[in-house]
This record gives sequence, structure tokens and C-alpha cells, in this order.
Amino acid sequence: SEGWNHSDDEMYYCGYWGLYRYALNDTLKAKFKDAIIDHWEAERPEKEGLWNIMTALVGAKEFDLEEAIWYLQEYPLDLINWTVKNSQRKDIEKIEPNFRGQTIKEVLPPDELGISRHNANRFDLNDNGGGRSENSAGDIWLLPYWIGRYLGVISPPEGDR
Repeated sequence: SEGWNHSDDEMYYCGYWGLYRYALNDTLKAKFKDAIIDHWEAERPEKEGLWNIMTALVGAKEFDLEEAIWYLQEYPLDLINWTVKNSQRKDIEKIEPNFRGQTIKEVLPPDELGISRHNANRFDLNDNGGGRSENSAGDIWLLPYWIGRYLGVISPPEGDR
């Protein structure tokens, strides 16, 4: 395709779960690990919680756990698609347009962006939601959290230990 398609990223990452865990041999598993880490490196600037947590699946020493926790902590509880306009902000550093649609140097925190699923471009500065719809936390927040708990990279809350 002409541009970066985040729906493909979502499809790949969800497929990695079975692909890596049930590889037929160690050689294949090592190749899958390299491919997953390579894909994560391309996605890394988005600080997408699910991609970071899913990369932990391969036992990578570096998978941006702090960024994944930041994503989960900063994701808003209000999942209504409000209108959000960030393109006029003076406190963000814009960059030249590129193939992935990255518009600024550092992605904004989730609570400053429009509500989006994992297949959206986290560098989209504006969202014309208008408060007309609402998303479910099931895939947006709960999926990275519980996969992180399952993999042992996210600890249970203090009172639950």
C-alpha cells in the first residue's frame, strides 16, 4: 500500500502470539523473534502499549516496559470519542511528513489524543469525534494489561499480592 496501515500491524501482532509460541523448531522460533523485534523497532516511536507488551513475548530484554506502563496509566477512563484538536499546539515539535504519517517528534500522551484502538495512528493530532460514539476498554486497555500480567512483566496491584 501507499502508506502505513496500522490494521496490518494489529493483525501481525495478534498473530505473533501463536506463531512464536508454537514454532515448529528453535531455528524458526529464532527467526520469528528477530522479525517481531524488527517490527517493534519500526513501531517503537508510537509508544503503543500493546506492541510493547506483545514484544515481551519473545523474552526481549528491551521492550519499553516503562512506555507500556505509561500508556496504560495515561489512557483516559472516558472512552467517548470527543473532538480533539492538537495541530495548532505550540508546545509540540512537528516534523516533515513521512511514509508512516508521523507528524510530531514525540507522540502525545493517550489522554491528549482522540480515543483510538491499536490499529490507529497515534501521531494523528486531530479527531473529529464530536462525542457521538464510545469505545470499549476490552481491546484498548484490558488486552495489553492482562497480556502483561500473563507474561509476568506487569505486577499485580500492591494490595493483591
